[in-house]
Amino acid sequence: MAADPRTSRLRKREPLSLELIPENLLREPIEYIFADHYRLRQVVAAMDRLLIEGLFVSPLAEDNGSDVAVVRTYLVDELPIHIADEEEDLFPCLEQRCPGDGETGQILATLRQEHVEDFALLPPVTAGLDNLLAGGAVREGELFEASAARFVETQRRHIIWENNIVLPLARRYFTVDDMANMGHNMAARRNIEYPA
Repeated sequence: MAADPRTSRLRKREPLSLELIPENLLREPIEYIFADHYRLRQVVAAMDRLLIEGLFVSPLAEDNGSDVAVVRTYLVDELPIHIADEEEDLFPCLEQRCPGDGETGQILATLRQEHVEDFALLPPVTAGLDNLLAGGAVREGELFEASAARFVETQRRHIIWENNIVLPLARRYFTVDDMANMGHNMAARRNIEYPA
């Protein structure tokens, strides 16, 4: 009996690859953050898949190694910059543009608290990823799995709130100068020249 081509297609999985965000999108910093949320969703989905399949607790199969490397690179090199974009530019500017809006203030306070939690969860997660990438097993498996699962859970909710509430408010209320200032700051964080 011949194999069902739909089934074989489902089993074949492309390795995780994050597209670079074009630098000229820094002229539209809200859209840049939105694009980075898409990349973060890809990272979270890869983490969730690896957790569900139990692939984080033992030495990596070759076809998962590249995914783990991409996840680690994003978490260590890119996520802190993304969070700084929000904490240092997006949230303060939104508070300035929506004074007295208690609901927005509460949402931003919750998101800030989740950022604190993100940074607390990252050390055991990245340590475990380092163990795997070095060819071994995760040393503190239970802590790693709990931290990774919590990170996945909070990121999914976090992205929904930001994409559906925070970014639309910013699109509505930010001025041209707000956008330019934010774009310049985001470019500086990435050590790139603000696009002309």
